[in-house]
This record gives sequence, structure tokens and C-alpha cells, in this order.
Amino acid sequence: MSSLLQFTDLTKVNQIQENFITYHRIFAGIPGVRYVEGAATWIATDGGAPGTQMLKSDFPSDAVDQYIDAVLVEMGQYTSAIDWMVFPGCRPANLGTRLAARGRAGGPDGKWQLVGDIPGLGGNWMYVDLIGLPPAPPVSERFHIVRVNDKQMLETWRQTSSEGFGGGEYHNFYQAYARHGFAQDALKHHYIGYLDEQPVTSGTLLLAGGSASIYNVSTPAQLRRQGFGGALTYAMMEEMRRRGYTWSWIWASQLGKSVYAKLGFVPADFGVREYQWRRV
Repeated sequence: MSSLLQFTDLTKVNQIQENFITYHRIFAGIPGVRYVEGAATWIATDGGAPGTQMLKSDFPSDAVDQYIDAVLVEMGQYTSAIDWMVFPGCRPANLGTRLAARGRAGGPDGKWQLVGDIPGLGGNWMYVDLIGLPPAPPVSERFHIVRVNDKQMLETWRQTSSEGFGGGEYHNFYQAYARHGFAQDALKHHYIGYLDEQPVTSGTLLLAGGSASIYNVSTPAQLRRQGFGGALTYAMMEEMRRRGYTWSWIWASQLGKSVYAKLGFVPADFGVREYQWRRV
């Protein structure tokens, strides 16, 4: 962890969490998706996107174990794998310690366990200062970017994204994003990168919770290493800056880390910890 940027601005971290929650909230009500917001804010799917996450916990300190067990029971109706994300703003302050203890106890019925690092960092979090962006990455002059503005284009975005992420129908994305709409003042903005008339990369910009972030950047395997994903990401970073944002963050895949690093993103520790529950 020592090689990571140690991030101590809790106002920004709270904005990151609200952006992260908003990303998942947009899927609420889609068939096969269960989204709950309250003392425990979480999402569970039937195996499709965007996955199963505990997003925010706000439990009374004198009943935290009961709340943890209640969440495991409720979420366990929909899934046997829960990634419980603990942000610095989650309550109580010793929530991580209590989760680890409940893991050792097997959860509410002895049938749950924590796996992997306890706790883990919850993926590859990265931070970037948008004020001093590096030069735009090189890319073919035949490459251009189009903002998705109707359902037909969204279907192209869905197909490109699906191919880039290795298959799957990704109909949850289409339904949620089509319902959200394509207005200029929408929270989510989707983009497709084309090489001439061929879609070669796709991504989403989310402006919510006081921060801006990039999600769903995807390039089909046979089209990688030509700078398409990086060029699209850079264009979305420029759009953030045009809208007045001075910093951003990303939750990067292993594959994407090196791409984002070339654009100025640095690995960061925002204080987020992940507890991976599995039912045995």
C-alpha cells in the first residue's frame, strides 16, 4: 500500500462514494436487479451487470453485528457472493473490524466466510489532476468519437462494450441507459470511438455526487494496442475539464491500469476496503 497515493481529502472520498452509488442506482428496477437504499445500500443481480456490491453502510454502533447479519440474510436471497465495500464515511468507524469478526464466526448461520485479503483494497483505484493533462495520446487520423444520442447508437455502444469485455448480452446496460436518456444535462454520457465507420471502443462518463468518473471503457481484443481506448478516455477527461471539474478518479481493471497511467492517473488509496463474502 505504501506505493499508492495516500488520499486524505474525505470530502472528495465521499464524493467518489456518491458517484459510485449513483452508477449502480441507475440500474434500479431493471429486471433481474435488486437495488436497496437505506442504512445498507446495496445492489444484487441475477448474474448480469453491474454485479453485486455493498455500496454504503450506516449502522448504529450498538447493533452493528445484527445489521451485518441481517444484510447477509437479505442479500443471500439473491446471491452467494457479496463484495462489501467499506468507504471511510461508512459507520460505525470500526465496521471493518466487526465485519472481520462476523466472518470468523461464519456470519448469521455459520455458512458465510470471508475470502481473499481481509481486508482488500477493492480493486485498482486511481486519481488524476485534470488541470495539467499530458498531451493527447497518439492515434490514427481515421479515429473519431461520437456521443451516443439515441437508442440505435446505444445498441451499437452495447455491442461494442460486450465484445470488448469478452462477450455477454449486457442487456442490463442497454435498459438502464436507455431509460436514463441522452440529454446534455444527463448524469451519464456514453461515447463510441470509430475507425472510419467501424466502432472500435466505447466508454461512459458519469457526472454525479460532486465528482466525475469514467466507466465501462472497452475495446475488442483484436483492436487493442492501437490507442483507441486511451484516446477515448482522454476525450472524456477533456469533457470533464470543459464542464468545470478539476480532478477525477477511476476504478480500473488490471488491463486498463497501464492505459490510464499514461494519461496521468496515479494509483491511489482512498481508504476504501473490501470484504469478500462467500456462502459455503
